[in-house]
Amino acid sequence: MRQNRAEGVDLRDLDVVFVDDSKPEQGVVRSILSMARVARIRTFDRAEDAHRSMLVEPPHVVITDRHMPAIDGLTLVRTMRDPRSGPLVSVPVILVCDAPTRTLIEQAVGLGIHHVLAKPLSPALVIGRLEAITRDTRRFVHDETLGHWVLEDRERLIAAQKRHWRDLYAGTRARAVRTDAPEARRTAAAETPALERSAAAAAPARCRSFGMGAPLRRASVETSTGQPAQRTA
Repeated sequence: MRQNRAEGVDLRDLDVVFVDDSKPEQGVVRSILSMARVARIRTFDRAEDAHRSMLVEPPHVVITDRHMPAIDGLTLVRTMRDPRSGPLVSVPVILVCDAPTRTLIEQAVGLGIHHVLAKPLSPALVIGRLEAITRDTRRFVHDETLGHWVLEDRERLIAAQKRHWRDLYAGTRARAVRTDAPEARRTAAAETPALERSAAAAAPARCRSFGMGAPLRRASVETSTGQPAQRTA
């Protein structure tokens, strides 16, 4: 078992790597991290360049975009969790994307990603998730079947994800039955993928967090992965 590399580290001592091929996004995240007085901020346009640099100087936390040319964010994390990546196997990751889906969130859980954030990024939420990571006491364990390192409560989180989406689906169907809309409208709604409709209905206008780790100090209505409000360590 390995300790999360950021556990117990003060924000002002953190070494954070941000990977995104968009220069404007790099500027946004750098500003947010500077606001939090993070000690060191390293930005990279390409995942392969970030991985090479991190092998020499492992960071405390990685924030990476989902969509990038050549190697995307999930592939980067999969490479980090490979035993050949040494200390990178226990570096916590925040994944950033435009529209998190059920499949993406389950993939993130399987790879040991701590949080998934939807754009546009909220400074308060990014900083809050960094703070949550520094308090997260879960360990990374080597999964012999998968051949890479994962968070120790991976199976529980995946089960919680399935319950969450099942509950959303049930709630959406119940609302469709109670609606006063014409029959044709109800039929069209029933033919729309329930998960897509429920996710859209539940999504707030600002940055959304789909965290799989320790929650913020206060309960957040933006946590949408079905995990309990209490600490999940």
